[in-house]
Amino acid sequence: TAEYKKEHQLLPNDLALIDVEELTNEISKDYPEYFWTPRITFAGLLDVPDENGETLSQSPVIGLGVDFFSEESKQLDIWDLKDKIIEGNFLNHNDQVLLSEKLSKRLELFPGDVVTFIGATMYGGFTTYNLKVTGTFDLNLGPVDKDMMIIDFQGAQEILDMKEENAASEILGY
Repeated sequence: TAEYKKEHQLLPNDLALIDVEELTNEISKDYPEYFWTPRITFAGLLDVPDENGETLSQSPVIGLGVDFFSEESKQLDIWDLKDKIIEGNFLNHNDQVLLSEKLSKRLELFPGDVVTFIGATMYGGFTTYNLKVTGTFDLNLGPVDKDMMIIDFQGAQEILDMKEENAASEILGY
């Protein structure tokens, strides 16, 4: 939207698109030569608990919710993420997360560890959500992926309270 574009650097999911499946279907009719897909970009804090559940360390994080699991998705091919996994495995569930290798090393996290995302919902409310680390990746983009985590689109919708509205930050055309 025009308002989202004005403030895109703030990742304003309170200005997210709603009913993205309907919007994507409409856009696909007008521009069938493109593959259209929703994405959620968000930010927050990643909390690493100790054995007692108390905060051991924290880091700011930029999250991407990418549609990897739907039947029509081509994101695995576009991202080529399976070939960029350094340790562990790719996602296979909505409550799992891939962390950049730089972030993982800084927080001393490994596949199998559980982290808590702390952030804001689409409605401006407070959210916390536990995610299991399945692997680490290196996109080879320098500082761009320094503080990055990647989860499936539907997982991001759930964490950010965007599922009921079927909302997304943006719809991309490839």
